[in-house]
Amino acid sequence: MSPDTDAVAALCALLRQASAAAAYEAMERGGHMSPTLSALVAGVLCTGPAYTVRAPAGYGDEIVRAADEAPPGSVIVIDVGPAPDACTWGGTGTVVAQRRGVSGVVSNGRVRDLAEIRRARFPVFARGAVATGWSGGRRGETGVPVSVGGRVVQAGDVLCADDDGIVVIPRAGAAPFLERLRARLDFEREAARIVDEGGRYADVMARKPA
Repeated sequence: MSPDTDAVAALCALLRQASAAAAYEAMERGGHMSPTLSALVAGVLCTGPAYTVRAPAGYGDEIVRAADEAPPGSVIVIDVGPAPDACTWGGTGTVVAQRRGVSGVVSNGRVRDLAEIRRARFPVFARGAVATGWSGGRRGETGVPVSVGGRVVQAGDVLCADDDGIVVIPRAGAAPFLERLRARLDFEREAARIVDEGGRYADVMARKPA
């Protein structure tokens, strides 16, 4: 693997022990998507390289392709353009993608079959639910830059998402971010130790990296 690929793999492994808040701090308080997109399945962590989909007006052929072809461990990131209430995901895609090892879905549209998605505990982040579906035949693109939640996401950028929100780490910055994330997680472990031993909040903040 190339050094870049090695860094992304190491980063994804470390993010599985982290949180969106830790990623935000390690991004030097940046990289977060708009809170208009939120977790539709509570208590799950989603992290991995972005498999990007541009799907104007919502659910269509390229989203079906994403469910069938996105690599294991990836996060499907869907951009519906100027159609924020369009349906972009559902129960069938969830079954297929989850079986194939896809980490989750981030969409700036909506989803349906939410009860089924929640039963599967499949991480989905979107604007909310909608009953409408699609009729097929809609064409889009995959592997292209997309604009989701106020962030431009390139194919291969790394996402970290949980109940608190969604953070995007540019692939090109994976190596330096990895070091900052390690430092952040070290601080969080130290903070937990201080509190467990009866320390004050001020004691924790005194140890926080600048």
